[in-house]
Amino acid sequence: MKKITLLASLFFAIYSHAQNGLEGIVVEKYYVSDAADSTDADANGAVYPLHVGSVTYRVYADLLPGYNFIMSLGNQNHPFKVSTTTAFYNDPNYGVSVYNGTSVNNTKKNTQLIDSYFTVGGVAAGLMGVLKTEDTDGYIGNNQGVLANADATAGIPINGVGAQDGLLPGTPIVPNVLGITSELDIFDQTAGNTFQTNNGSIAALALGGAQGATESNMVLLGQFTTDGIFSFEWNLQIGTLTPGESQIYVASNPVGAEIQDSSLIYTSYVEPDTTAGIKEFLPENAEVAMFPNPTNDKLNITIYNYNSANNQDTYTVSSLSGQILEQNKLGSCVGKLSKTLDMSSYETGVYFITLKIGDRQIVRQVIKN
Repeated sequence: MKKITLLASLFFAIYSHAQNGLEGIVVEKYYVSDAADSTDADANGAVYPLHVGSVTYRVYADLLPGYNFIMSLGNQNHPFKVSTTTAFYNDPNYGVSVYNGTSVNNTKKNTQLIDSYFTVGGVAAGLMGVLKTEDTDGYIGNNQGVLANADATAGIPINGVGAQDGLLPGTPIVPNVLGITSELDIFDQTAGNTFQTNNGSIAALALGGAQGATESNMVLLGQFTTDGIFSFEWNLQIGTLTPGESQIYVASNPVGAEIQDSSLIYTSYVEPDTTAGIKEFLPENAEVAMFPNPTNDKLNITIYNYNSANNQDTYTVSSLSGQILEQNKLGSCVGKLSKTLDMSSYETGVYFITLKIGDRQIVRQVIKN
């Protein structure tokens, strides 16, 4: 089985014990939108605003070498569902609901690169989607100077010096859309928060399926930008090394030869625990990130979509024994709140950071080196 290096807090991979060709589904945190992106989207007439702090997720099927992705599918036993608690952002200029071969020049315009859509590997004409960590040729840039946010929670930036935009040369296949019509409207400037099909598919019928652009053979299945809690229940069919043979993987309730894989169910919401590096959505969709962890001196705390005007929310630093070492208010803020804690004087060891936001308490374990 291939081994993929996962950078903590940048993207999430959930693997079951691999059966045959599917090693699992990988969800990459591709980009976090800032004020410049939001202003550009509004100026171009986006139906649903590109809120500051919106996250662009990329979903990949991680296949063994030589295996082909055939289709994402849904039926009565296994609905194919992609959801958010708010709405998906659709680029108002060149956005698509399913990849259709958008030119590189148009992909460089405004916010098309973070549009929400389904695909079978392709992102732009002649360009395939790959993990940013596997991108070896830099970035295509942006004609309007947006998409330049270097938010640490999204890892490698997709624009600017040192950027890796997750695009590599290849031969994308335009997907076949079978049995799906208005369900795709939420990715085409139409209000709504759930895509679901019980009798349809997004398929790569040409050439017997699609493969990834790198040796890891990860096939991009879709990209989704939202300021809400993102989730999916995915089902897919892949072709094996034997011509004409295929395998069907389902999120739940396998029938006959179908193979259940737990990575086909995903949600960006994580219940509170003390696991280092976990981020969670709070009430009102505020998202918390703490990094780097472990830290040598500074710990950055960022809360996206934060909304507090009463100045009563607090943070506390405590030792393993429960001794409170530091306590202060988070402050009043609407939007993105950032705090930097100086832990350089603390002894090497484990500490707990407690955030009290409204009636919710969030506890995170932080390691000081």
